[in-house]
Formats: sequence, C-alpha cells, structure tokens
Amino acid sequence: ELSRATISFIMKNALMVLLLATALPAAADEEPKKPAEFKGGATMCNGTYALCIKAPCLKERDPDNRYPCGCIIQTGWNMGPNTCEERAQSLTSTYSNNFNDGSRTVSCGAPTDWAWCYGAKCTQDPNDPTKAICKCPMITSGTVILVSQDKCAEKSTFCRTLWSGALPAESKFANEYYAWWMTKNGYPTEPPAKACPVPEG
Repeated sequence: ELSRATISFIMKNALMVLLLATALPAAADEEPKKPAEFKGGATMCNGTYALCIKAPCLKERDPDNRYPCGCIIQTGWNMGPNTCEERAQSLTSTYSNNFNDGSRTVSCGAPTDWAWCYGAKCTQDPNDPTKAICKCPMITSGTVILVSQDKCAEKSTFCRTLWSGALPAESKFANEYYAWWMTKNGYPTEPPAKACPVPEG
C-alpha cells in the first residue's frame, strides 16, 4: 500500500500537471499585440468592403498624392482603422484573410515603392461592379506583399512594380489578429499565409 506521503506527492504533481495543461491553451489564445508600426486601429465590422491585399496599382498620382489600386469588393467580416458606421457610409479598403488560401507572401527589400491601402477611400469600378478603385498613398521602404502561390518565382517582377503592401510587422499583426478574432468569436477563417520558398542554390 502507498503511504500517505506518497499519495500526497502524487496528488500534488497531478494537480500541477492539470494546471499547466489548462494554462497552455489560454496563453496560445492571447490577443496579438499591435506593433508600433501599425497605422490606425483594428476594428472588426461585418459589411461591404474593398480587399486590396493582392491589388496592383498604377503610378498615376492624383492631386492628393494618392495612387489608384484595383481591389475586390467583398461582404463579410473585415478589419479596418475606422468605425463600422463610417464604413457603412462609404466604401473603405480594409483587411481580411480571405485571399490567404492559395497565396504566399513575398518580402521586397528597401527601397521598394508600394501602396499602403489600409483605410483608403474607394469607389466602385464603373466597368465592373465586383471591383473597386482605391486611392492609396505610396511608401518607399521594405515591404511584404501577397501573391498567388504559383507566382512565387516572379518575386522580382512584383517588387519592381507598384502593389498594395504592408510593413513586415503590420502584415504579421493583421494576419494574426484577424485569425485570432474570427476564431475567438466562432467564425471560420484562413490561417496566416506562408512565405514563398527561398530558391535553392
């Protein structure tokens, strides 16, 4: 028979294992922290928005120093810097990870010209009601862009042209926060997109 001391020791260790097991999921479910580089808020809304994370842009600057980017109009949960009321009144470029399936990220080193479309004002494309034209400011720095996974070999081409992008810390936070919020609230979501593989040799 086990002594009282042995039984007490086993029970204490079993309790410790149980506490650790219950603590681990909570740590994994912590809300991602917004980095200092992330411009604007991260408000989740359910409505119509413009998705620009795979948007090509034209280097045709308007008087407000903005560049037109071709985005996709979607309806559903999206993350943006403005309020849900403001987004209901005018079409805004916001974020979702709906394009992550079948996509990969490409990192372009500095100096790269890219468009920051998060929170940009948009209008419906008069030639295609499923698309939007969003006016985005251009930034020159290193950036992360999203491309179709079969386009990874064309990385240099994307980095030489104007595309909607984000700073690396911004891209990471947007991917993680959107997935965290959707999962926390019981909605289906795509996982963060993986990076294009590094060529061998």
